[in-house]
Amino acid sequence: MNLIPKIKKSAPPAATSVPTISNHPADDICDLEALAAMLQQLQARNQQYQRAVDALIAARRIVNGWDLKPEPELVWSVRRDVLAAMGDQEALAQFDREHAQDIEAEQAVRQAANQQALEAPARVKALEQYITDLAAEMVRDVDEGFIFEEMKRMVLPSAQRMLSAARAFVQAWREMKTVEMSLKSAFRLTHYSIQGDRRTGYDLTLVGKPNDDDLLPNLIEGLAYEDLVDLNQAFHGRDLELSRQISRRLDEAGVPSGLLRVYHPGASNDQRQIYAPDPNPPRKRPPEVPFGPATVVTIQT
Repeated sequence: MNLIPKIKKSAPPAATSVPTISNHPADDICDLEALAAMLQQLQARNQQYQRAVDALIAARRIVNGWDLKPEPELVWSVRRDVLAAMGDQEALAQFDREHAQDIEAEQAVRQAANQQALEAPARVKALEQYITDLAAEMVRDVDEGFIFEEMKRMVLPSAQRMLSAARAFVQAWREMKTVEMSLKSAFRLTHYSIQGDRRTGYDLTLVGKPNDDDLLPNLIEGLAYEDLVDLNQAFHGRDLELSRQISRRLDEAGVPSGLLRVYHPGASNDQRQIYAPDPNPPRKRPPEVPFGPATVVTIQT
């Protein structure tokens, strides 16, 4: 039984050329035709796989005797058998003329029920082979190396913009730290009491130390504390508006959203069954207690 139409096999997609650096990160999400085609094919095979697993679960239930066999109605067939046993050929002929379709429908349902039970073991075997072949197609046709190269192509412009901005930041940071150290060295004062005791002087720190994983310290004299905290929070966060724009570009290009799975056929000597958990397995009877409940005996004295 064909679950969904066979997917046409295509040649591995070729990587696209590296685009020039754009002015907006969302514009870098482009030339997605080959990538979208590969992932759309994988998505279709995921759907095929799930339908095949559902069919395998149903067939296993029949083989294991978990589903009760349907009882076809034999109302008209039984009545005809009674007339035939009575030997009244005229009444039998009239009955056949009036209820031929009813009898035919009953026999068709009866034959289908018997055929389903008879074919269930072969159906399980055929579905297992189909699922194995489908998994091999997924592994063969999904090129994660190509996906990774495409990801690098699209992130490269943002990385280059970040590198340029980081170089400017490092230069500005070095200038600020150099100015601070030069001023602290030039205006270094040592305090003593008239009794010769060493005294603590004024703290001349202009730039504090950044906290772990922060970009900037929360103390840079002359800058507002709130501005520095906001920058550090933005450094750890994501641009939600940009994220929405990129998601929209991917969706418009036909790249499937959500989790896609790549199933592997496994080793040829692996004798385990294909994993297809039944969502509604039969309930197991609780084990019988070997001994009954203790009897309390009260002795009247």
